Amino acid sequence: MIVDEKIVLLNSSKKSAFQAMLKRCYDAEDFSDKVLIQVGEGKIRLTTNDTIRVAEKMQGVHSLGLYVAKVKGNDVVLSIEGSQLLCNRIKKNRIELTKEQSKLWMEGAPLQLEKFITARYVVAFYKDLCLGCGRVSVDGKIYPHVPKWRRLQQ
Repeated sequence: MIVDEKIVLLNSSKKSAFQAMLKRCYDAEDFSDKVLIQVGEGKIRLTTNDTIRVAEKMQGVHSLGLYVAKVKGNDVVLSIEGSQLLCNRIKKNRIELTKEQSKLWMEGAPLQLEKFITARYVVAFYKDLCLGCGRVSVDGKIYPHVPKWRRLQQ
């Protein structure tokens, strides 16, 4: 089903492939009973059937649902909201931050952790709070994926 040429409802095989990627990257899968759509280049949004039905009747719909992830090659990069929806289910590629590190994370500053991480993307936690996803560079620094407009001001 296509609402707009850029918005595509994920069929069961694409949804299963996305679920498998979530399982491999984070050992988490929780979007199986949800309606997922792909917008643009790999952006995955979560929505409802009712929202899709309304959008089909409207003209000029360019976006709908909650942005939860982006597929980059064989990796899934979770948005802040996507990581929070999966928060209690993420068992793999998660890092625990101190209060100071979590403040730096939310400012968008790269973090150097003592522990070596082999994954390309990790999800950061401060206590029970999920802070979102970050990219691990080859030198071991983690670059938080916090949009500029959501960053804490220094």
